[in-house]
Amino acid sequence: MLKQLLKNQIEIEKGLANKLITISGLKSKSSLYKFINEKDREFDNIEGLLAIVHHLFPDQEFEIMDRYFREVNPNGKTARISLEYASVNRLNDLKQFMIDKLKESKNAESREWAKVYELDQQAMKGEMSPNEANILFDELVLKTQEMKVLSKVFMIYNYYDMKMVDRCEQVAVLIEDGINDIQKYPFLRKSLKCRIGLINMYIGSREEAIKNGNIVIENAVSELTKAVAFQSLGILFISESYDKAHSYLLKAYEVYLKYNSDNLGATKQTISFLQNYWHKEPDFLDFESENVSDQHEIAFYFIQKKEHEKALDILNKVDLNSQPHFIKGFHYFYHGLISQRREDFFQSVIEFKYANQKMYCHFPLLELKKLGEDELTLKVLEI
Repeated sequence: MLKQLLKNQIEIEKGLANKLITISGLKSKSSLYKFINEKDREFDNIEGLLAIVHHLFPDQEFEIMDRYFREVNPNGKTARISLEYASVNRLNDLKQFMIDKLKESKNAESREWAKVYELDQQAMKGEMSPNEANILFDELVLKTQEMKVLSKVFMIYNYYDMKMVDRCEQVAVLIEDGINDIQKYPFLRKSLKCRIGLINMYIGSREEAIKNGNIVIENAVSELTKAVAFQSLGILFISESYDKAHSYLLKAYEVYLKYNSDNLGATKQTISFLQNYWHKEPDFLDFESENVSDQHEIAFYFIQKKEHEKALDILNKVDLNSQPHFIKGFHYFYHGLISQRREDFFQSVIEFKYANQKMYCHFPLLELKKLGEDELTLKVLEI
């Protein structure tokens, strides 16, 4: 499908071939025409191919690339890199298809890639615990540099899920050079820098988080990856600058809207939080919603308008025991804004820490500072 689409477009548009060579970084027309006309010919630089697809078919990328990857030789580089492409773009059906295809490959390297991605897929689907997955990753005997590094990256994410932040940091430092040494697959190298950068945004200091957010944006091989960084940077700037925070969150919102992402709702809620925080009229408040996060933002809206009774009426109706730690973190934060009790803000910090949401701890910590909490206690809580 992809090769025929390219052939058709080149026949229609005069001079397009030269433009595509420039866009993709190919060295000559002959390289482009060999790819189009030879059935098994691969595009050596997958980022160049994606640049062509973005240029010609911006709204059909996933559909076109899905069909293209399913047809490629499982023994080649393109099939292997399709696993990372499917992963970062949340194309789970394609990912599973390619894992199954590469497992049956005659090529040992392809089978090794399939083995590593399959183990991570099983952990993501809840078929084994993060700890069980890490034990199995440790037992793998891997020959390729790429899979040795990737397996460690998957382990870091599992450590994060187990709230073992020290182990995340230790392993991330150990594989930094290994990521930079990946030369055969530039797409994978850049994607792994993003994977590590995103984790570092959640476990490091605010300054480190901002630095890593920019690294992710610079290296992102997927718009969805970039959107995660935009969202996180937006959160980091909420208390400092409305304009900066809104700019980042709006960029995330536009990407998630374009791809109909499951993250769209969370981004809307974050924009509402920002606008409430700065006493601006929220764009996305849903007064009819029964979702607890939406209800919380309505409560925050009333708090900022000094209508505390209305806010308390909403907060008191929440069945807190059934909520995850992340929701509880907001709940105690909003209660604290009304009560001005340090205990509420301390509990908010605790809940956000349980939820592995370090960057949200910043908000109750700011309120504790306003209430005169000593600097040493705040620094300890910030760690």
